[in-house]
Amino acid sequence: MFGNKRRKKGFFVPESLIIRPPSEWRSLLVRITRGCNWNRCRFCGIYPAMGQADFSIRSLAEIRRDIDVLVLRHPRAETAFFGDADPLAAGMEIFCDAARYLRQRIPVQRLTCYGRVATLHRLGSENIHRLAAAGLDRIHVGLESGDAEVLRRQRKGQSPKMVVRVARWLREAGIELSCYVLLGLGGRDQWRRHITETARLINRIEPGFVRVRRLWLHGDVENGCPLWQEVRAGDFVEQDPEGTVRELELLLEQLQPLETFLACDHANNYVQVSGLLREDRDQMLAEVRDFLALPEERRQAQYAVIGSRI
Repeated sequence: MFGNKRRKKGFFVPESLIIRPPSEWRSLLVRITRGCNWNRCRFCGIYPAMGQADFSIRSLAEIRRDIDVLVLRHPRAETAFFGDADPLAAGMEIFCDAARYLRQRIPVQRLTCYGRVATLHRLGSENIHRLAAAGLDRIHVGLESGDAEVLRRQRKGQSPKMVVRVARWLREAGIELSCYVLLGLGGRDQWRRHITETARLINRIEPGFVRVRRLWLHGDVENGCPLWQEVRAGDFVEQDPEGTVRELELLLEQLQPLETFLACDHANNYVQVSGLLREDRDQMLAEVRDFLALPEERRQAQYAVIGSRI
């Protein structure tokens, strides 16, 4: 179903993305690449699970055609988002051409995309400035953890040092950085180090946004993602719900009052808090602690209601 031309009652239907950030729900969604060019993160597996196991790059003709249709259907759209997992892997020519063409067709206020740290690191400062000149305003990056050992074990393909360089280049180019943090990625054994190092890295790079997620493993596709198989084998002990909330508490404790907006803006988070760290960190921390102070039966009921979903 993915990667094919689709028509409905004689009308062309633009290709759909596999996933998008919740914050982009009102954006024009333009598919630049299909799937993930890395597909090695041990905790993920979402693209194969959603039917897109292979990676491919769409042609400029296809992308422009989709943009034309989307603009006709949504002429008042104010924001746009490029996907799938790492549209920058399409190359500078395709990405920048698509960005410029979009902005010629519709004056969006913001253009964002997903992007891998490793891809941005390979592009370097000069090309990142070219992305800004082409109209890219914000990039969503999977930070996941600031702990080098956790990143290595999970085969993320990036290091904290790479993140620091990329964050600096993005800041210099005027592109906002939105980072994703994955609670539970250190498991029950390494959670304190995972969170402490993650807070340390965030304090250093000062991103515009930190978006908190909870580890959720796909366990129903070809025996599940690699980390799910480790759980089954007893080689990785998953964090429990209470421990996940404790991780959020520790993260907020250790983050400095930055000009960074933190949001638990996904349905799989047990506790939903959001705010500017400089102004709202103490209030968010108080909300998490208030939850942890609830009677155990109420906390357990919340965990049961949320369950595991993505």
